[in-house]
Amino acid sequence: MNRTMVKELLSAALMLTLGIAGLLHIQYGAWRPAPLVPSYIMPQTAYYFLLAAGVWVLAALGLFALKGRLSALERPGAENQDLVGVGVAVALMLGGAVVYFWLVLNVGLVVATVAFNGVLVAMLAPNATYKSLLIVPLLVGAAVWLLFVRMIGVTLPTPLLF
Repeated sequence: MNRTMVKELLSAALMLTLGIAGLLHIQYGAWRPAPLVPSYIMPQTAYYFLLAAGVWVLAALGLFALKGRLSALERPGAENQDLVGVGVAVALMLGGAVVYFWLVLNVGLVVATVAFNGVLVAMLAPNATYKSLLIVPLLVGAAVWLLFVRMIGVTLPTPLLF
């Protein structure tokens, strides 16, 4: 298995695990609605997005496998994945989550989401074009803003940018 494939599988496993754990925590755990958001829609929406994203990644990998194009995910000259590489990939994902939450607190949700998705596309899709590096993160940022501000009606905090 090549490095990109392992990263995609780890990402999908992490998204599915967090989504399922979050939904179970809402249903059976000690989670209670906050005073500012008096319903379960906010965390449920996030957990359903995690589940959908995990399924999306697995479906994309399945389509690549069916078409016999898994080698298109591989970087030129990449070697087989080893245990150290898996550990490094997991550590980078967890470290990236910490950086993302720090960015959310300091520069804002939408800007942090756009920047983080740009880095994710660059790292997880090494053969991505510059057009996809510019368009996909902006679309995800717009979707997050639309979901939180327009559809749910959550007022986002006013950090450094917006």
